[in-house]
Amino acid sequence: MEHSDDGEDWSPIPLRNVIQGHLTIATLMLPLYLLASWLVGLVLTDGAIPFETLFIVVVVSALVSAVPNACILHVFSVRERTDSPGRWYLGLQAVCLACIACLGMLLASYAVWSALGVGLVMGIVNLSVNLLMEPREPLSRQEVAEKMEETGRMTREVFADEISHVHDERQRRLDEVNRKHGVDKLR
Repeated sequence: MEHSDDGEDWSPIPLRNVIQGHLTIATLMLPLYLLASWLVGLVLTDGAIPFETLFIVVVVSALVSAVPNACILHVFSVRERTDSPGRWYLGLQAVCLACIACLGMLLASYAVWSALGVGLVMGIVNLSVNLLMEPREPLSRQEVAEKMEETGRMTREVFADEISHVHDERQRRLDEVNRKHGVDKLR
């Protein structure tokens, strides 16, 4: 556990949000899984399988594994009262993905070595990317809210002139329509 929030007002992130996040990340990582698995198939031609089969197994495995991974994360988060259970969870997540991918490929192709290869490649890619994306020090919810507020403030400052211009243009068009109908300015 890297960051704990023992405050009385702590509440877990809803499971549906955790699942949605895992599904989104899995979808974004699909090209990496496919590319790595395909490249391994080019190098190790003995266990190569058709790309269509590889594509289906990789997509289904990545999306299916997102659900148990999200549930496992949610259970540990609730038990530890933290939003980030730690880096050890990333290893567990990679093993879960590797097992599901291995089983999926085994069912699709009946090729044991291909199944082990795809499972191993997907697990390694998953662990590598997640370790690279993992923040060095997780932020608390309050720190995240502060960062979001700061980002919103900076965005408003950067685009203030454009927003003002759009607002003025809309008001000008509304005034034209009102004049057409014989209504004076509403401001």
